[in-house]
Amino acid sequence: MNKVKFAILMILGLMLSVASVYAQEAKPNTAITLERTACFGSCPIYTIKIYDNGDVVYHGDRFVMVTEEQKSQIDSETVKRMVKAFEDAGYFDWKEAYNTQTVTDLPSVITSVTSNGKTHRIVRYVGDGSAPLALVFLERWIDTMTNSNLWTGDQSNIAYISNGMNRPIITLQRDACFGTCPVYTVAAFEDGTIVYTGIAHVKQLGVQVIKADTLEVSVILQKAQALGYFDWQDSYTKQVMTDQATVTSSIRMGDELKQIVRYNGDSSAPVGLVWVEESIDQLVMNVAG
Repeated sequence: MNKVKFAILMILGLMLSVASVYAQEAKPNTAITLERTACFGSCPIYTIKIYDNGDVVYHGDRFVMVTEEQKSQIDSETVKRMVKAFEDAGYFDWKEAYNTQTVTDLPSVITSVTSNGKTHRIVRYVGDGSAPLALVFLERWIDTMTNSNLWTGDQSNIAYISNGMNRPIITLQRDACFGTCPVYTVAAFEDGTIVYTGIAHVKQLGVQVIKADTLEVSVILQKAQALGYFDWQDSYTKQVMTDQATVTSSIRMGDELKQIVRYNGDSSAPVGLVWVEESIDQLVMNVAG
């Protein structure tokens, strides 16, 4: 072998070696995972993995619409913001397990988040009321950010979410439009606890738990009732224009729950309904703006 051929082979070898190292370095790492386990009934059983490059991998097991592996993609910058949101919520400071079982027929939810090479994993039994309220909403947020309902068929209703102790008495959900409408949810509890979940086109992604004056919450309840909230239709969804957002609110008083879906372009909706929605917004105005 002459010197020229030898030099060419050496260069090719170095190029292949560099390419191999680069490929190994470019391999995506798991950033966030969600697993929902079995219960004694027909609870959806599936796992979701979100990688730092934006890859989303879903595996369905039982009681879901799709059982085959599915893949999708979200923006890698969004993944970074999601991890940061978990950190800001206090995820890495929470216990590794909340598994007290006063009732034994419920599922568990297992999450993990990796940041700067450190992974924290939490197992939450759905019936354990000692788990942080933010954790329950973060679990749901993973489903929302990955649109997992397209595979699971599960249409979870924020009005029924709980940490095993209580449910919100007021909720608001603003969905996407064809532009940059803010997408988020608000859940208010009787003790004044407010849980805000930022989803898209908002200042703050993720889950924040804030405290409001209980009077602020009760005023919305009382005025909604006085305006006739419980007598209004369940939906106002006439679409004259098709690029507007949908707003869903709910009010719970005692054992009675009323939920109303309003398409933002339906002029037949009561003016009082818009007041209720905007009043709920005011509870988290500085966060959701």
